[in-house]
Amino acid sequence: MEQMTPTRILDDAARREVTAFLDAVAANGGDTLDDHLLSDLREGSTLNPVEGFVALVAREALADGALGAVTGYAQMSVGHAGVVVGCVTRPDSPLELTTEMLTVLLGNVPSGCAITWWTPGEERHDAAARVLGMSPGRRLLQMTRSLPLDDSTTSAGSGSALVTRPFRPGTDDDAWLEVNNAAFSWHGEQGGWTPDVLRQRQRAPWFDNYGFLLHERDGRLAGFCWTKLHKPANPFALHAAIVGEIYVIAVHPDFHGLGLGRALTVAGLQYLQRKGATRGMLYVDADNVGAVTMYEHLGFAPTRTDVAYHLDPR
Repeated sequence: MEQMTPTRILDDAARREVTAFLDAVAANGGDTLDDHLLSDLREGSTLNPVEGFVALVAREALADGALGAVTGYAQMSVGHAGVVVGCVTRPDSPLELTTEMLTVLLGNVPSGCAITWWTPGEERHDAAARVLGMSPGRRLLQMTRSLPLDDSTTSAGSGSALVTRPFRPGTDDDAWLEVNNAAFSWHGEQGGWTPDVLRQRQRAPWFDNYGFLLHERDGRLAGFCWTKLHKPANPFALHAAIVGEIYVIAVHPDFHGLGLGRALTVAGLQYLQRKGATRGMLYVDADNVGAVTMYEHLGFAPTRTDVAYHLDPR
């Protein structure tokens, strides 16, 4: 039996305990939260609560009435297209814990808000979504390939010749927001970014402005490739793979049709392999046929499909 109480503020001790729980679950092949939720978890504090943030920590209820270790964590944050929720439990936890936690969490969503729950596309998540009255929507492919790139990949495009420069925090923010929001005007997670959201991501422990590559044309920012280096789940394991992610990539609509998407992808992968990455990874909407085809031509192959479950405003 678990005990759980929703809260809008986690104190520092609870935040550290939750973070350690999430890291342990991820290291054992379990679910994780998306960057939006993790960023709000990291940024909030007793003195600086995040607007729209609700956390739900499940703990084992011991026989003497005391509370034991964390067994699950669920969170709600405000996104571009409504409310985003996430839930992580131990891989051996029963499905009922996930549905119970999300039921409690959804009870805290303001009326009139659309709700999105991103999960790995597994049967157990589909079953939980049905219980919650949620319907499957967008599908997101995780695609990977080995690094380094071979000569045929780099020579087939202009990635090696494309001129890029690092993002300059505080200087390039407005220009980048213009390109990002124009390219992702339709997107529930990446669209509608504000300066505060961008600065929040820049404070992430993985942020590296040298891996945030910008390409300019005619005195304007035409496109970018923002990369992210993942530490191995077990850095002490022999031959542990270092994964480099194409975190966000976009070209301003004014510069479509010039082959910049492919060239920026190659430039990003080249940067990641120089940093020691042995695998490249990215996420792309499954119905974005043009992008999926381009990535397949670059040697990427699908390895996982995530599903967004939706609950429309009632």
